[in-house]
Amino acid sequence: MDDLQFRRSILADPKDRDDAINEAINNDSAKRKFVQEIDSLDDKIAQAMNIPVPDDLYNKLILRQTLASHQQQKSKTRVRLAMAASVAFVMGLTLNFMMFSSTYKNLGDYAIAHTKHEAAHFSNNDAPTITLASLNDKMSVFKGSFDSTFGTLIFADYCRFDGSKSLHLVFQGESSPVNVFILPDDEAIEFVANFANDELQGKSLHFNHSNIIVVGDKKEPMKQWQERVRKNITWSI
Repeated sequence: MDDLQFRRSILADPKDRDDAINEAINNDSAKRKFVQEIDSLDDKIAQAMNIPVPDDLYNKLILRQTLASHQQQKSKTRVRLAMAASVAFVMGLTLNFMMFSSTYKNLGDYAIAHTKHEAAHFSNNDAPTITLASLNDKMSVFKGSFDSTFGTLIFADYCRFDGSKSLHLVFQGESSPVNVFILPDDEAIEFVANFANDELQGKSLHFNHSNIIVVGDKKEPMKQWQERVRKNITWSI
């Protein structure tokens, strides 16, 4: 297993380790150190998230706000107004986070950005190294399988797609690699059937529980790639 594939697998899901990953860890001290660092980071995050909340925190917050806003008034009406202001503030922060937490407006924007970010790692002359059995082992996470690789498959591994675990496939194209993303259906990011920019174009397929996105350059026959995916995939549910 090469270094890029190993790191992507660990970052995608540090706890999901198959025989190939375990063998790479045992045979390479650098990989072993990398895994230890990721495990340590996970433990620190878990500890940071596990902060006990004092039983009287709610009362202290309400009291502090009441005293700051109304130093000598303690009527029930004023207290209710202060509580309403606190709730509105929290709701405002939540709405702001929901609206601006994602940099990209839809699946196409993110797929193009992801493809451009990783383009340097792949060449259209790369030799095929992924078997159909290995591909379908990874596809089982998404309750699906392929009848064939329907092309020269040069890369297949998990990655993060707008925060969701996805399967990233790279095929040899007519002039440059073609990227295929399989990811869970997520209503938080808008589905678009067709998209493009100055260099790349893409199409999205929507199934009952997954989205499959195909991205390639302007010379690639995207409709043919889309049909290859549609005809060769089977879903278990």
